[in-house]
Amino acid sequence: MKKKIVNYLRKAEWEGNKGPLDRLLLAVYRCYRRFRLGIRRIDDPTYSRLFLRSRNLKRNLSGSRINFVSIDQASIWTTEWIQAFPTQYDLVVGVPRSGMLVASIIALKLGKGLTTPDLLKSGDYWHSSRAGRKLSLDEIRHILVVDDSIDKGRAMAKAMTVIESIDKDFSVTKAALIVREKTKHKADLYYKVIEPPRSFEWNLMHRKIASYAGSGMLATDLDGVLCANPPRGADEDEDWYLEWLGNANPYFIPGFEIDVILTCRLEQYREPTEHWLRRNGVQFKALQMWDVPNKDARRGSFARYKSDALLRIKPDMYWESDWEQAQTIWKETRIPTLCFDEMTLLN
Repeated sequence: MKKKIVNYLRKAEWEGNKGPLDRLLLAVYRCYRRFRLGIRRIDDPTYSRLFLRSRNLKRNLSGSRINFVSIDQASIWTTEWIQAFPTQYDLVVGVPRSGMLVASIIALKLGKGLTTPDLLKSGDYWHSSRAGRKLSLDEIRHILVVDDSIDKGRAMAKAMTVIESIDKDFSVTKAALIVREKTKHKADLYYKVIEPPRSFEWNLMHRKIASYAGSGMLATDLDGVLCANPPRGADEDEDWYLEWLGNANPYFIPGFEIDVILTCRLEQYREPTEHWLRRNGVQFKALQMWDVPNKDARRGSFARYKSDALLRIKPDMYWESDWEQAQTIWKETRIPTLCFDEMTLLN
């Protein structure tokens, strides 16, 4: 309902002939937007906490908390799901891209061949020689078409169009690990009903998890998220640390632009840090570093520094590497915080 109202008001802004009610509603809507923008720009910690806690309360009351699923959880669910399959299948067809994760687990567990709709159309599929004789296309009868989830069902429909164009009399079962209540009828088999907003670990590199809420602003830690953490002892040896800064192994490089990178690295290391980010293809708008005299000044204050900075930034989502710091940040700010160490969303 809220989305329909907002869309109506946005449309009304562009229309020339507005009635008295439209003008009144638009005036209220514009005041509301200016108020929210003004509050977001205030740096005072008290106002920031009030804004962020009210936003969290709104998520809880409206049922818009993000449902996050990790790869480990998806693997466990898939294993449980397989045990309830009503029949045996000759071949597993994964819906690219995300459906291949679940499809490959099913194929490995059942010892069946694995393919995609396009490969199937060309008459090919992956098969282990240890799983027995590879069936010809004419011998394949029962096909399981698998996607990780069904939202609107477009990916599954596209896959079925390709499969139905093949001149073979297949018996096809459409399956999705996760579905929505209103679209679960588009799958013959499913395991979990999880409503949006939802996000999956295997899609993090391709889609902002924060895009489900507010402005979609994402802030992230650097060490332990975008690159591996420094090796133990490197912090105490300046030459070793500088060498690591320039050659740190990339860990998680998203395919989209990050709004703010918030790191506990000292401001004095900005140049090598920015060079590493550019060299490794990290897209970002802002890099916030810790402006203190030396590393000793940071001890015991990492979570506090990040919490205070996030109260000013007010992102819709924060990615943190350390579990203890993630818990503190969530408690202090009520900003949904995804911990990479545990791959758990505090939300």
